[in-house]
Amino acid sequence: MANSKVKSQVTQVNQRGDNTVVVYIRTGSFKAGQEVEVSVYLTQGETYAAHYEKKHIPYPDDPSNTEQPAVLHVELPATPLKADQEVTVLTRVAEVWPSVLKSDPQKLNVLMAALKEPPSEGPQAVWTYQDSEGKGNGDQESPPPGNGGGRVTTLPQEKPPA
Repeated sequence: MANSKVKSQVTQVNQRGDNTVVVYIRTGSFKAGQEVEVSVYLTQGETYAAHYEKKHIPYPDDPSNTEQPAVLHVELPATPLKADQEVTVLTRVAEVWPSVLKSDPQKLNVLMAALKEPPSEGPQAVWTYQDSEGKGNGDQESPPPGNGGGRVTTLPQEKPPA
């Protein structure tokens, strides 16, 4: 039974003729252009689909109204759904904080000396953040956008019978 007091951030789910699914997520929590991670889990009975990807918050259609919520479009893989049954959708939209860390042998030596453990039992490597702008010492530019980013999709699954 649905809880009518919960305000959904998922405004609509569409299923296309090829059974792919589009989920529309409304959010006012992020700045336009900001990179976010989006996770979507959709279930209907014993059928489910899961999806994860990095996206950028879209810019508003009306630049004079910057307070309007953004709507993200997330595409799920082909999933056999029944049009006459409810779907439950769980979404998560979170900030992305990419950090480039460099090997730090000096920090490793300090840590090893402080721990006083045999080398085989202590840490083997340490990486530290070098600069608040993502630049290492002597680097002229920041790492490319989307560093390590990408899209991961889990195919739809049907839960095994209990």
